[in-house]
Amino acid sequence: MAQIDTVGQGLRVLHRHARLAFALFMLGCTISLGVALKSPRVYEVTASVQIETPAITIGTTGRSGPSIASRISLIEQKLKSRGTLEQVITDFNLFDEAEDLPMVQRVTMLREAVGITRMMDRDSGWGSGIQPTGLLITVRMDDAQIATDVANTFLDMVLAEGRSRATTRADSTLSFFSAEEQRVTTQIAEVESRIAALKAANLGALPEAVDTRNEQLGLLREAQLSLEQQIITFERGRDRLRDEEAARQDAILRQQSQLIADRISEVQALNDAAPEIERQLTLLERDRNRLQDEYTAITLRRAEAAMTQELESRDQSDRFEVLERALVPEYPVSKSRRKLLMAGVIASLFAAIGAVLALEWLSPNLRTALQIERATGLRPIVVIPELTSPRRRRRTASRPA
Repeated sequence: MAQIDTVGQGLRVLHRHARLAFALFMLGCTISLGVALKSPRVYEVTASVQIETPAITIGTTGRSGPSIASRISLIEQKLKSRGTLEQVITDFNLFDEAEDLPMVQRVTMLREAVGITRMMDRDSGWGSGIQPTGLLITVRMDDAQIATDVANTFLDMVLAEGRSRATTRADSTLSFFSAEEQRVTTQIAEVESRIAALKAANLGALPEAVDTRNEQLGLLREAQLSLEQQIITFERGRDRLRDEEAARQDAILRQQSQLIADRISEVQALNDAAPEIERQLTLLERDRNRLQDEYTAITLRRAEAAMTQELESRDQSDRFEVLERALVPEYPVSKSRRKLLMAGVIASLFAAIGAVLALEWLSPNLRTALQIERATGLRPIVVIPELTSPRRRRRTASRPA
C-alpha cells in the first residue's frame, strides 16, 4: 500500500492518472448538468387576510357564537376538504402532466402545496384566549402564474366562507329566537285561558272572595238563629191560632229555614273547595310567571340577534378583509440551477481527485525509496529514475496543457 507523503508525490500521482481523473470529472459534470436541468423550479406566493374586530358591540353580540379561532378552524377544514380541493384542481387543470396520477394523490399534493398560517398579536401575551389577527395563505408550485391564481382563489374562498358563515349564523340565531318567542307567547296564552276558565267556573270559591264568603256565612247563621227563635215563639202561641193559619205560618217558617240552611251549605261548600282552587291557581300562575320570565329573556336575545343581523349586513361585526393579494413572483424559491451545476462541478473535481488518490493508496506498487524503506525496512542503495526518450519528451512537451 503506497503512501503519499508530499505534495509533489500527489501531483505526480494525478499526472500518472490524468486520463482517469479527467474521465471521472467529466462524468460527474455530466451527472450534475442532468440533475440541474431536471431540478424543478418552485415558486412561492403569499396572500394575507386581516381579521377586523367588531366596530359596534351591543349586549352579548360580541360574545355570541364561536370565537374567531374556532371560525378559522372551521374555514380551514372547509378549504382543505376533498370536495374543495377537487374543484380547484378541476378549475385550474392542476397536475395534468401526469395523466395516470389518480385524483387522491392530486388532492394530497395540493393539500401539501397550500398552507394557511395564523398571524398572532405578540403584544397580547400568551395563552388560550389569544385570538388571531390575520391569515397567511401560502402556495408553492412549479408555475408562477398558476400558484398566484390558486392563492387568490383560496383568498376569495376565505372571504366568502367567512361572510357566509357569519350571515348564516346571524340568520339562524334570529330565526331560532323568533320561533321561541312565538312558542312562549302561545304557551302564555294557553295558561291565561286556563286561569280565566278556572276563575269563571269557580267565582265564589276564589281566594280573593274568602272575606265575602265568611261575612255572608255569618249573616246566614244569624238569620238562621233568628228564624229558629221565631219558630219557637210560633210553637208557643200556636194554640191561639186557627188550624189553617197555623199550618200556613208553619210552612212559611220551615221553608225559610230550609232556604237559609241550603244557602249555608252552599257557602260552606265554597269554603271547602277554596284551598283546591287556590292550589290550582297558584300552579297556573307559577307557570305563567315562568313563561313571562322566559319570554323576557327570549325577547332580549331576539333583539340582540336582530341587531347582529343588521351589523352583519353592514359589515360592522367580525369580518375578513384583504390585506394583500398574491402577486406573480419574479424568481423561484427553489435552488438555482446554476448554483446546483457549480456545486456539482466542484464535487466532481474533488471526487475525481479523491478517487485517483484512493486508487494510488490501494496500489501495491512501490515508486520511491522512502516507500521501499517503509515496506521492507531496508534502505535502497541505488534508485533508477524513469528515463524517457527525446522523442517522447518532445511529444509530451508538444501536448496541450
